[in-house]
Amino acid sequence: MANSYDLIVIGTGSAASTAAYQCREARWRVAVVDHLPFGGTCALRGCLPKKVLVGAAEAVDHTRRMRGKGVAGDARSI
Repeated sequence: MANSYDLIVIGTGSAASTAAYQCREARWRVAVVDHLPFGGTCALRGCLPKKVLVGAAEAVDHTRRMRGKGVAGDARSI
């Protein structure tokens, strides 16, 4: 059985889902294809920029907490 669609969305991240929902509201026939769980990378596994910033903030925090405990370093800001 062949199906006909107005839009095929690859992925279920926030951008893909937004496009799919808006087109569906406009009565388009929409197919969504994704081999991973619904939600996309940012929602389920975290965006890379966020991971880098959080990792850097944790490094600064760890350095501050170790002052006076035998660890020397000066990481006061990102």
